[in-house]
Amino acid sequence: MAVALGLDLVGLVAVSRDGAKLGKLKDVFTDSESSSEYLVIGRRLARDLVIPADVVEIQGERILVPFASSFLNSAPAVKAKGALSPEEHRRLEAFYHVSAAQN
Repeated sequence: MAVALGLDLVGLVAVSRDGAKLGKLKDVFTDSESSSEYLVIGRRLARDLVIPADVVEIQGERILVPFASSFLNSAPAVKAKGALSPEEHRRLEAFYHVSAAQN
């Protein structure tokens, strides 16, 4: 499901499919090469998660990420400072979209 997100959603809590709190939405940015939106989920004791917006669902005051928290720990690391490199974009798309098709 494609989701158009805005910065007004910053601060919403993101939860995994298994109900674990992942952190809060810290930023939303659009990749200039692909026009895809990405969410940056800030986590306290781990690196930020960068997730394509089209795999999440907004449910009231929370963002549902349709993956188990243990799976998300292996998500590709990216710089996520406003733009993705072509390699980062490719790795994120492959990781999340291939995995979503299998679930």
